[in-house]
Amino acid sequence: MSTPQDPIARVAQTLLPHRDEFVAKLVVDTEKEIAVLHHDERLHSLLHASITENMVTGLHILSNGIDPRSVDAPPSAISYARRLAQRDVPLSALLRAYRLGQAQFMEMALDETRRLLGRDATDTVIALIGLSAAYVDQVSEQVARAYEDERERWVSSRGALRQHWVTQLLHGPSPNVAQAETVLGYRMAGTHLAVEGWVSRPVGAVEAMGILERLSSLLQRTFHAQGVPLLVPTDETDVRIWFPVKAGTTADPDGVAAELNRAKLPVRVAIGNARPGLDGFRRSIRGASRAKALALAAGGAAPRAVSFAQVAPVALLADEPAELADFVADTLGGLAVDDPWRQSLRETLRVFLVTNRSYTATAEQLTVHRNTVHYRVQQAVEKYGVLVEDNAFELQLALSVCRWHGATVLRRAPG
Repeated sequence: MSTPQDPIARVAQTLLPHRDEFVAKLVVDTEKEIAVLHHDERLHSLLHASITENMVTGLHILSNGIDPRSVDAPPSAISYARRLAQRDVPLSALLRAYRLGQAQFMEMALDETRRLLGRDATDTVIALIGLSAAYVDQVSEQVARAYEDERERWVSSRGALRQHWVTQLLHGPSPNVAQAETVLGYRMAGTHLAVEGWVSRPVGAVEAMGILERLSSLLQRTFHAQGVPLLVPTDETDVRIWFPVKAGTTADPDGVAAELNRAKLPVRVAIGNARPGLDGFRRSIRGASRAKALALAAGGAAPRAVSFAQVAPVALLADEPAELADFVADTLGGLAVDDPWRQSLRETLRVFLVTNRSYTATAEQLTVHRNTVHYRVQQAVEKYGVLVEDNAFELQLALSVCRWHGATVLRRAPG
């Protein structure tokens, strides 16, 4: 417990008359320095209350010699953290606000300490810094925990509500479109481009949602979306997103994959075709879902981004695995065996046909020498009897089936 002569208590008492002025300035500076915290009047009031209660608590600790590690975060600070979680404001912005507040408080407190104590201020300065840091650590940990708990609860409840109305739109015989649009904040008029996205490495629920929201923002820019997308979690690490786009929009999966790599987002995506109206809303996500099923079946061999337009012929046959296996065997003959050598021949031949039988373009795409391409194509034709000239369409389709279905449609290698 401090005494009236305690220098820290003396500093706190001299700061008390400046409390309201300090709070008002810090509120303005916080909203100016951290743009995402500049919100409507309701959140402005919560920010003001949070800063005020933290200031009151901090001065009370200094005035009475209380251990900062024994206090609880002020109720308004907890309420503000929860509200930010509901508004999708990053936790990093809240924690930055605490660092800003600490810096400004210490500047004021140290000026007052030097004025009161002069050359004898060193020990008091050190103590003030330690107490201030301990208080901010204690409160930051509590508000961060409140934020994360609320974020998880909010995402879960909001996701359930959105999923309900999206299910009505996708499967209801006569859905209430107007009410669904009001709840979802998304219009059925116009053209929709749907995407299935999923996190490709193990993460927690809160981190996964942050990653998927970053994915939505990235694709919104990439697709030049005409409005706010509709994001609906389907699992802790999976999401469906609809983007309102211009009619005739086509997605470039290679370009999307490059953007994902640049952003270092650990996600994979499957993209539907852009389609208009409620029927297009449904058809686009069906295409994305079929493309996703193929990407999952292909495993690590699948690219990070795949579009339904790329795989439509294979995707539409996916429900008949036995028939697909027979078709592959009939078309590829001895090349329809699951081993690394024949896999390299199949992939070379597939790219060779896609590039209009260009050895140079195939070599560039596969990053191998042109002579290697020539040798592999020759092996496929001469050793395994593949007929490149007679049935190019069937051959290209069979090779695409192998790419996406792999071992499920190939014979096992002997031995």
